[in-house]
Amino acid sequence: MLLKKIAISAFAVALTGCANTDALEENIANLTNKVDALSTQVDSLQSQQAALSQQAAEAKAAAEEANERINNVVASYKK
Repeated sequence: MLLKKIAISAFAVALTGCANTDALEENIANLTNKVDALSTQVDSLQSQQAALSQQAAEAKAAAEEANERINNVVASYKK
């Protein structure tokens, strides 16, 4: 959504600022830098999400193992 807004802004600047190419180039450079920063941020968030998914899977496995041990203890008391 943000990238769409940036693209629309760049298009609007291109349409209205054609007379001043230096300002247009500066605006494009600024928008390019923002897109690059957002891309870096997305990559970072994807890495964090993958790490959190792995941790969640490990926690689930540990919980299942703990439940199985508890079930075995309870079963041994019933015998």
